[in-house]
Amino acid sequence: MDPMDDHDSDELPLGGASDEAHVAFRARGKKRSKVWDEYKPIYVNGAIQSAECRYCHILMSCKGSDGHSNGTSHLWRHQKICRAKEELELTQLQDSGFPYVLNDMNPVGYIHPDSLDDINLGSHSDSSRFRSKVWEEFRPFLVEGKIQSAECVHCHKLLTADKGRSHLNRHAQTCPARETGTNHKKGLFPPSNVPSFKSEVDELSPALTNGKVQIAEYASKILKGNSSVEKTPQSQHILALPARDNMTSKEQNTSYTYTTPDISTRKFDQETSYQELTKLIVLHGYPLSIVEHDEMKRFAKSINPLFTMASSIDVEEYSTLLYQKEKADLKEKIDLSSRRISLSASIWAPHGAEPTVKYICLTAHFIDAEWNLQRKTIKFGVFSSSPTDLERMILHKEACVLDSASGPYNVIGEAIRDWNLDKKLFSLISVSEIRNHGDTVKLKDMLIQRNSLPIRGELYNIACVDDVLNNIVSKVQSMLHLIDNILERFMLAHRASSLTQQQLFEVVTNTGLKCPQEDAKWWHKIFFRFEVVLHCKKVFPSEELLPEEDYKIVESICKILRSFYRAIEVISGPVCTTANMYFNELWKVRTTLQEEASSDHTEVASMVGEMQEAFHEYWESSYLWLSVPVVLDPRFKITFIEFRLKRAFGADAAKYVAAVREIIRELFHEYCCPVDKPGVHTSNHEAHGVEMDGFDSDSLEDWDQHLNAQSRNQRLTELDNYLEDGLVPRKDDFDILNWWMSHSTKYPTLSNMAQDVLAMPSSAVHCRAAFSSEGSTIPKQWSTLNIKTIEALVCTQDWIR
Repeated sequence: MDPMDDHDSDELPLGGASDEAHVAFRARGKKRSKVWDEYKPIYVNGAIQSAECRYCHILMSCKGSDGHSNGTSHLWRHQKICRAKEELELTQLQDSGFPYVLNDMNPVGYIHPDSLDDINLGSHSDSSRFRSKVWEEFRPFLVEGKIQSAECVHCHKLLTADKGRSHLNRHAQTCPARETGTNHKKGLFPPSNVPSFKSEVDELSPALTNGKVQIAEYASKILKGNSSVEKTPQSQHILALPARDNMTSKEQNTSYTYTTPDISTRKFDQETSYQELTKLIVLHGYPLSIVEHDEMKRFAKSINPLFTMASSIDVEEYSTLLYQKEKADLKEKIDLSSRRISLSASIWAPHGAEPTVKYICLTAHFIDAEWNLQRKTIKFGVFSSSPTDLERMILHKEACVLDSASGPYNVIGEAIRDWNLDKKLFSLISVSEIRNHGDTVKLKDMLIQRNSLPIRGELYNIACVDDVLNNIVSKVQSMLHLIDNILERFMLAHRASSLTQQQLFEVVTNTGLKCPQEDAKWWHKIFFRFEVVLHCKKVFPSEELLPEEDYKIVESICKILRSFYRAIEVISGPVCTTANMYFNELWKVRTTLQEEASSDHTEVASMVGEMQEAFHEYWESSYLWLSVPVVLDPRFKITFIEFRLKRAFGADAAKYVAAVREIIRELFHEYCCPVDKPGVHTSNHEAHGVEMDGFDSDSLEDWDQHLNAQSRNQRLTELDNYLEDGLVPRKDDFDILNWWMSHSTKYPTLSNMAQDVLAMPSSAVHCRAAFSSEGSTIPKQWSTLNIKTIEALVCTQDWIR
């Protein structure tokens, strides 16, 4: 009978838990389980309550919840894994003569630091397993003390070895690496080179602490010991692997290598675990209450029983602390930077149904000291709140926010104060809902009065390009939906043709078309369907799926929507683009509209004409800020702007070009000398609070004016030299930021100006939100939280990505 199945009665005589009492207990005539040879029973009122391991002294319960004995199976299981016992057995093996040979290879890569206790090196009689001559050609791999595989010492091929060795002999006879003679037959355990196992264990025993291998000390002793021993191919080793719980025999035969974890001894840290859990929840937008789910608690306990799961309130507190830490780091980085900051403002809403609260998200754009373009969310507040739906407020717990804490003026103004941006603002890009808000105009006037904006706020409160393009397409929505009926005819014709659904899928896959998401904007879906129609015609020209006239309409509409789609994709993509890229993308849109305006189809021509009118209105108000970054592109400069604006405005182009030249010089003048900036200049006398009358007060003022004028003229020469220098050849891999960084010595003032200009955004949202009908959203579960907590979660999520 298996001793683990021996569950005899464990009642003991009343008395203390002394060894003498236990001997008397074992001496009784009634048969007892042999497991009690390994334990000291602890009994109360004549019945065993627990058992103390004689090796590690751990206490194990012997009574179930019903008060009756729960058997001894768990005691047997503990004995199989008791580290203290195995350490004792390992010490007893010192004189056993087991032929364990260490070679000059690094043992750290072969022994798992936490699993030496699980390695059963076998008894002394196990050495008989290696008497076969086949082991002169192979190196055995042990798992749980049993041979699982063998590695050829010549070609290093792994063969199974748990069911005989005849195939090993066959491989040894035919091994091509063996025949080359580069490896010689050497016994696995040559007598002359086998160090005694006793001496090895004596040397290594101090490296064992509580059954754990102290890797650094262990490795140093191995290397030190091997330095005095001749290193020959004879010095091979047996790779003994620890057993793993719930590992199948197939996994045991194939899993021979283990990754060595961190060798430093680490203790469980509850605080660190809370911080990592908080990062996980914030990064993926999980509800804070996920930590209170029973499944989550059980999962955490299964990983580490010592871990106490946090509450949702704890996670909220930790997310706030993480936000404050990350904010302090970013704030310091911005404070230390001498660069101006461009802002973008977008509207966010809770994911799902129509919300009663809309949020404003403020993002800072700047180029840091290493000339890397940065985009960081710095503020998240309430844009508007409509608490008219009482049931919805109660059901979703959407909090009402006072008017004094909402709106662009309050939210953006608070961000400017909080992040010390009063004298560091450069531009603001915003969606139409914010841009046309009365508070935004009010804020701009206030900033201009305080001399906080460059060139009189000409670059402040600019429309988002993606928002403008979406609005232009929306103007012809009804007409596009009528043309969308062509798709119905295409699908009907497709069903009647020989084309299969699989062929249609192959067309989409091979052409690399991006299928819109379910929440994509309506025109994005139309554009994708039209692209599929055109590609089907190219791939299967013999299929008559549509009349030729319909194909021409689809081609014209698709060309326009493609220019819109690519422009939005470039300016709001996941990779930040510099401001010099915007002009060319919008020029492509303008050119496409101009080309398709001459369509023979009346409906198409009318639709394009309406889109052209809306685009021209935007171009008139935005050409200035689009042109300034292009002038600072050494491949184009002012010459390119002159060329383009002549085509855009014809005979009136001269005044537009003059306006661009004037804005460039005015902006450069403000960058020439900081003391010349409005609101900054003060005389030496004013700085020291000294009032002097008459002759002495301004005796040197004319000299100061002469030096300032001379300095300005010298710096203006820098701008002229840049504009007159030859153009840089256009290359696909041209990096404009790297160019300005490398030319900052030649153009010191212009490089500072370029660093701020090129950081201007043209979109306030990421590409995913730009094509989504919902726009930017926050997880619905977060919308029920306090606005300060929401701000901490949204900002932190952006910062730790």
